[in-house]
Amino acid sequence: MNSKNVLITGAASGIGLATARFLHKKGYIVGMADLSLSSLKDVTQDFDASTIRLYELDVTNFQQSKQVLSEFCAENNSSLSVLINNAGILEIGLFEKIDNEKHARTLNVNVMGVINLCQAAFPYLKVNRQATVINMNSASSDYGVPELSSYSASKFAVKSLTESLEIEWQKHGIKVCDVLPPFIATHMVDSQQNSARVLDRMGVNLTTEEVVKVIFKQIESPKTHRTVGLLYGMLHRLANISPFFINRFVMRFLSR
Repeated sequence: MNSKNVLITGAASGIGLATARFLHKKGYIVGMADLSLSSLKDVTQDFDASTIRLYELDVTNFQQSKQVLSEFCAENNSSLSVLINNAGILEIGLFEKIDNEKHARTLNVNVMGVINLCQAAFPYLKVNRQATVINMNSASSDYGVPELSSYSASKFAVKSLTESLEIEWQKHGIKVCDVLPPFIATHMVDSQQNSARVLDRMGVNLTTEEVVKVIFKQIESPKTHRTVGLLYGMLHRLANISPFFINRFVMRFLSR
């Protein structure tokens, strides 16, 4: 059995699908998980069926997450090389206008989804001893973004979880890192009924292929945080060294 295997959540579209396609061509055994099994079947008709596994998965369901990991890793010497926590949802709008259930769902999918998959995958990552966890993060984790409040809060949580597990799991030989893109031209963004002023000002200019290149860099040579895109990379570095009041001023300006 090929020793390179990867499980990707939210794999039926966007960044997840593009990453699965890329790693499939690289020779990985690819486990693709998504809420819709029929969607996974539709988008993988041109894949080599012998090297992919498709799973229906709600990442907020811990028992289902454990079952998917168990089934996938059973075919791979009870070991997992790479976990990519890509599943996520977005609600754009004024904080008070978004239903409380939608705020809760955003936090549950984007935060508990990552926690659930990390916990479910840990026994198989630990067996590998050279495994990597990659969490899909966002530029909105640098400073709270108006009109994306709960989404931004969820990504702050993912960033801190990444940082803590990166240290905690070193002793197990597991590398934990994230990828921070600005907003990408995917269905998650295009399907929004509302837009945020930050998005209107900065634009949605990067492609999924550019994100996939950074994801692969994290597989080959993990860093705790990697940004996507030259412009955001510079803004991210400035945000990390600028005083708080300057970062707040920039966000206020972008949100006018």
